[in-house]
Amino acid sequence: MSDETVNTADVETPDEIGVDPVCGMPVDLEVARENDLVSEFADRQYAFCGAACRDRFLGQPIAYAIAGRDAP
Repeated sequence: MSDETVNTADVETPDEIGVDPVCGMPVDLEVARENDLVSEFADRQYAFCGAACRDRFLGQPIAYAIAGRDAP
């Protein structure tokens, strides 16, 4: 066992993590915003793991929004 402790400042809170509505991957919301990987649809914001998922969402936003994945 290690004597190392975890600094809670280094652990992301659930508010900082979103779910990509296309692939279901966890997304760091701050990183997504910094990299233009956030889109708004029907008055909700969606964050994406990468440009490919963002582009797929933008091609069929209704399909992914209705799929039931949580949006940030």
